[in-house]
Amino acid sequence: MSGQLLALALMLPRDGDLATYEHQARLASRLGYSAIHIPNSRDAQLSEAEVTQLIRAAEPMSVITDDDDNDDDATIVRRNDPDLVRSTRAMLTALGDERPVTVAVSLSIGRTRSEAMARADRDPRLVGAAHPQESGIFGTFEQAQQQVLELARAGAQILLVTVPQELDIADVLAQVRALVVGATPALFNDEN
Repeated sequence: MSGQLLALALMLPRDGDLATYEHQARLASRLGYSAIHIPNSRDAQLSEAEVTQLIRAAEPMSVITDDDDNDDDATIVRRNDPDLVRSTRAMLTALGDERPVTVAVSLSIGRTRSEAMARADRDPRLVGAAHPQESGIFGTFEQAQQQVLELARAGAQILLVTVPQELDIADVLAQVRALVVGATPALFNDEN
């Protein structure tokens, strides 16, 4: 993963339609995300033809279907907690398991903390424990960058994000991408 701190994946919204999925897949693909995850549950089913259409829109990214029952996957940490990432990585290593540790969290960043809060608060999916300020990555770009660096130092290898569904989704996705490329890997290398 040259020049990139973590692999970056996007969780598509459970209540999205095919047009929304295709749009976000194209944006994420152009920005260099490694994968999109589509929810697969009783309330969010895509037909085989729609999945094929989404795969075409996402190329060259991977398209991963997430089942509702994958909460027991030992490689997924579902909150911004470097200590939990560290212990998960240690447990997997002790078992001889080389699978990557994925941090799957909601994320809201803004030019100010108020903008990050407004973005998150406008998305009805990001409430309670799912709010990025509670369990995800939240704040200004610089604050979010520090959180991502801490997760990488703890052993995270994939960052799977749920972002607010904003009108400026392209800007949101580009800001998130900047958290794992550019200066961020250099900061990681300088501090290690």
